[in-house]
Amino acid sequence: MKSLLTLLSAMLLLAPAPGAAEESPQHVAAELRFGFYHPDIDREFGAGSGPYKSAFGKDSMLLFSGELDWQFWRPFGSLGLFGIAGYGWVKGRGRLEDGEKASDVTKLQMVPLDLGLVYRLDVLAHRYRIPFVLVAKGGLTYAFWWVTDGLGDTSSWNTATGREREGAGGTWGLNAAAALHLHLNIFEPHTAKIFDNELGVNNSYLFVEYGIHWLNDFGSKKSLDLTDHGVTFGLAFEM
Repeated sequence: MKSLLTLLSAMLLLAPAPGAAEESPQHVAAELRFGFYHPDIDREFGAGSGPYKSAFGKDSMLLFSGELDWQFWRPFGSLGLFGIAGYGWVKGRGRLEDGEKASDVTKLQMVPLDLGLVYRLDVLAHRYRIPFVLVAKGGLTYAFWWVTDGLGDTSSWNTATGREREGAGGTWGLNAAAALHLHLNIFEPHTAKIFDNELGVNNSYLFVEYGIHWLNDFGSKKSLDLTDHGVTFGLAFEM
């Protein structure tokens, strides 16, 4: 009898505790992103008031985007391929020939598409429960953009050299960013385990990111300059 009790006790001690199952496989990351974008369209106009300032003043575009990463290398942190698709817009009023504000609303809209490599230094968070993860990324960008008038038709404007420019097009460029992610699993490990078991989400983060977009067709003076730098906030998940 004592031998049987000893055997049962040993089995209970060796049995895994409830919810102590290993994490589900991790291959991808997804981000929900929000920020502001102020394109440098007026650079070619020098100190004067260019078309962006004339129509939109100091307002920035409101930009929402989503990111999806494929993590293909994970021996020390993770290296992955990322893609971002966004949509941004800003509303204003153009100028009439006499310089007065037009009554119709004009709207600048943009769809930036980013593609590149991303590295996440998450070793300290996983090994030592330090709740911060550093992220760096960079790659190529292509942005669709168009300007509409109050009727929804495509607008046009004159450049500093007097050349009429159509209010729609696409611009190539480069992107780079650095981000700080706050690892939420460390603060709520039980909830994180449930999240993983039920939905396959390994890690959750809040983050702030500083990014730069060089969007001028690699220096072409014939292209609309959509260059900008700024801060993005968001929520990230690894699965």
